[in-house]
Amino acid sequence: MNLPTTLLKALALAGIAAGATAAPLDALMEAMPSQRYGEGFIEFGPDAMNSTLDVFKVRSQMGITDNTGNYQGFTLRAGRAFGSGGWLDGAYMRRNITVGADQYPVTSWRLGAQQVLRENAAAGSALALRGSVWGNHSANVTKSNFSLDVYNTSIYVDRVSAIKPKDQHYQVDLVNSWYGSQWSGSVFAGFGTGRVTIPGVEADFAGGTYAYPSDTVNAFTAISGVSEHLGTLNYRLKTQQLGLNASYMSGAWMYRAGYVMANMRRPAVDSAVQSLGNTPYQRNQTLIGEVAYKFTQTTHAYTRVQVMQRQFLSEIPFLYNSITSPIFGVKYGVVSAGLGFSF
Repeated sequence: MNLPTTLLKALALAGIAAGATAAPLDALMEAMPSQRYGEGFIEFGPDAMNSTLDVFKVRSQMGITDNTGNYQGFTLRAGRAFGSGGWLDGAYMRRNITVGADQYPVTSWRLGAQQVLRENAAAGSALALRGSVWGNHSANVTKSNFSLDVYNTSIYVDRVSAIKPKDQHYQVDLVNSWYGSQWSGSVFAGFGTGRVTIPGVEADFAGGTYAYPSDTVNAFTAISGVSEHLGTLNYRLKTQQLGLNASYMSGAWMYRAGYVMANMRRPAVDSAVQSLGNTPYQRNQTLIGEVAYKFTQTTHAYTRVQVMQRQFLSEIPFLYNSITSPIFGVKYGVVSAGLGFSF
């Protein structure tokens, strides 16, 4: 199986697909994870971003002087080989994103299974089909003390809280990998479908507290343009994604880099964003770099850096709507470190 043929297949698949956003760490996808981890693995480590970790001073360039953009959390991942060329894996993440006085606590999860469809041992290549389901949820996400733009008019809002927001996605990927004695490389394309659900909203405005949805029109929802904003909180989304990655081993050191581009389609949301005078964002690019060191054949430590063009646009979809869309025009990154065990 040669690279041009497989790449054309991947591009064709992406061209006809309408699908799911990029699941966490999709940029590192490969056809045969057992080549890296053996029969199975478990990995755990903290994830963070703050002014100390921002070595490129992106925050100061944006004029951020407080704790806005701070990130704290952890990632637990595990995987296990099964059958002939099969692989099961899962991930659980806890995140807390700080924006001024507001905290955005988010729980993320993923379950995936893949099967090698064709393997060419002589060429060191393999083609696999992967299916996954993943999502995010939170008890409460609040935005405080801000101006809501509605039809060239700004209204001051003390607080808007999304109650029990969540998103869930179903995703299919085709991935082709090549393995050498010290290096490996992969290309992939994926599609699927997803849904964002926010059952209820509470707003503090002009001295009163108002709920949405409500049996009656209240002082907040009656404002021209507010109903359009609230109408973008629940929606379905589709996207295509393409990506590639490469790795290299030298003694006990392991190096990996991966890239994924996701193109999201949210017609109902983006048309509302545009009509309200804001810029809709459909595309996100993510770059991941990782350095790992093997202490033994079964134990390794890793440091991972993830940089996103449009923050968590494709990774935590429920955060995106017409109210929050302006904050997605900037880059964001997360640094991770931890331990892994293979078996």
